[in-house]
Parts: sequence; structure tokens; C-alpha cells
Amino acid sequence: MNKFSQVILSVAVVLLLLYSCKSEVKKGPVSGDSRSGLTVDGQVLKLTKLDYSYVYTGTLLANEEIDIRPEISAKVTGINFKEGSTVQKGTTLVKMFDSDLQAQLRSVELQSELAQKELDRKRELYQFKGISKEEYDISENKFSTLKASQDLIRAQISKTELHAPFTGVVGLRMVSEGAFVSSTTIITSLQQVDPIKIDFSVPEKYIANLSIGKEITFTIDGSAETFTAQIYALESKIDASTRAIKIRARCPNPYRALYPGAFAKINLKLFPDKQCIMIPAKSTVPLIEGEMVYILRKGKAKGVEIKTGYRTAREVEVTEGLAPNDTLVMSGLLQIKEGMPVKVRIQNQ
Repeated sequence: MNKFSQVILSVAVVLLLLYSCKSEVKKGPVSGDSRSGLTVDGQVLKLTKLDYSYVYTGTLLANEEIDIRPEISAKVTGINFKEGSTVQKGTTLVKMFDSDLQAQLRSVELQSELAQKELDRKRELYQFKGISKEEYDISENKFSTLKASQDLIRAQISKTELHAPFTGVVGLRMVSEGAFVSSTTIITSLQQVDPIKIDFSVPEKYIANLSIGKEITFTIDGSAETFTAQIYALESKIDASTRAIKIRARCPNPYRALYPGAFAKINLKLFPDKQCIMIPAKSTVPLIEGEMVYILRKGKAKGVEIKTGYRTAREVEVTEGLAPNDTLVMSGLLQIKEGMPVKVRIQNQ
């Protein structure tokens, strides 16, 4: 092949390549331009009720609870309660040995009677100037001292009897009659279980949604029944380690179906009947600061920055940026551009 033939062949190859590229351009797919547009899924927004329930864990507590233990060291001479029974306020539960104290009291009472008679005689003598004021004061002081001793012994005797400070249910007995007990010995427990308390904690961001009197529902293991309680107190501060606030509710328990110490699953509605706009979480586009979505305006895509609130696994509450009747773009978010013509297939909510 001569040099002229090689030049002709080279020119032919170049022309063939140019023609092939032009053909591919003509045959290739047309991107989302102003003539064809992009077809996406969409949703017409509307107000809905945000009535989601939060599930928390809590613990049941007795309304009132104490350990029955003596103030003094002595021998138990009587146990006047039945384990697991209900006792009324003021009932004597335990009696301890007090014979020595009773003897001391009787001795002081006799001395007091004698001092009273002596004081009466000296009062008459003092009125007629038969004795000095000093002698009269000594007798009066002696009588007053003996009266104070009586009060002290009676107080010590009262400590030998243990009474129920409130109406409640006594627990198991830890000692027997005749046992020697001290101030560290727990004889039994006393609990008031009607009503019963429920303690649980809620994250600090929901404090504004909590109020005294708000109702909660809860369940316990081993029972299919759902119980209703009412919040009556909130802790005065937030726990710095958990960033949560402790809440206490109260539930009637007339049939003793609930026991202190039980584990409770609490259902709390923080947004009852709140009107809001909820959108699918997959329709949001993350930004450096915040999030955005695309909506349809006059047949074209428009990006809108939004502020969000409550989130679930599938939905997000929009607090700012969207309004009812806006058409939200839910698919094609990687291909869509600002101002691009789009065709929307409205999805049923």
C-alpha cells in the first residue's frame, strides 16, 4: 500500500468514528430535561393527629412503707399480728418485757405521793410564815423532779410496745416470742398498698408534655389486665446522669392485685390529639445543617428546608417548612434537581 492509500484509509476511519458517535447521541436516552421530565411518587400532605404512645419501664411502690423495729433492747413477750394480714392504725403489734420499768414507775409514784403531802404541809406553813421561802421551794422542786421521773419512765415503757403508725398490711415475722431484740432487729414490715405508687422516668425533652393529673396505663407480668394510674408528682430536678426526670403516679389497689416491687410496663401518651404534619422519613434529604424535602410547585420540583420534631421508625413530624395540601416528592431524590419538571404519581396514605 502506497502512502496516498494510507492517507485515504485514515480519513475514512475518522469519518466512520464521527458518524458512529453522532448516531449514539441520537439513540441515547434523554435525561430529565425540560421536554420529558421525571416521574416520581408523591403524597399530598394533610394534618393528622399525633397520638403516639411511649412505653417506659417502672417500679411499683407501696404508698407508705416502714420496717417495724424496736427503739430499745428487750425480750419480746407478745406478738399480736398475723403475717400478711391488714392491721389498723394504732394496733399494738409487738409487746416487750417491761416489768422492771413498771416497778421503777411504781416506786417513783409512791415517792411522788409522799412528796405531794410534804409539799401541801409546807405550803400551809409558808402561808403563816412558819417556814422560809427556801424550804418551801426545796419541797416544790423535789415534787416536780419526781413527776418528771414518772414521765421519763412512762416514755420508756411506751417504747416496749410497737404500734402500727398507719393502716396497712404486715409482712412476714422475723422473730419469735421470747427472742431478745435490739434497735437493729427488724421484726416485720408494714406496707400500705391501697393506693399503690408507680415510679418511672421520662427524657427531659418531654417535660413540657407532662402535667399533674395526666393519666397513664400500665401492665405487669403475670396479668393480662391493664391498669390506669394518675400522675401526682414530678421530681424537682433532672437526673444529670440519665437526663431524665422521675415521675410518680398513683393507682387504686382495693383488691391487692398489685404488689410493691413489681416491674411495670408503662404506656404514656405525650401528644394526645395534637394536629401536625407527618412525612415519610425516606423523603428527607440531609443537609450540612438540617434537612430538606422536594415539593411540587407549578409542575416543577422545589427544594424546601424543614424543621422536624417527633420521629418514629418510618415517619417524621415537620414543625416548619411545609403546609397542608403541599405535594411532597417521595422518590427519585438522587436524580431530581431544583426547578426540574416532574410528573407525580400520588400515593395513597
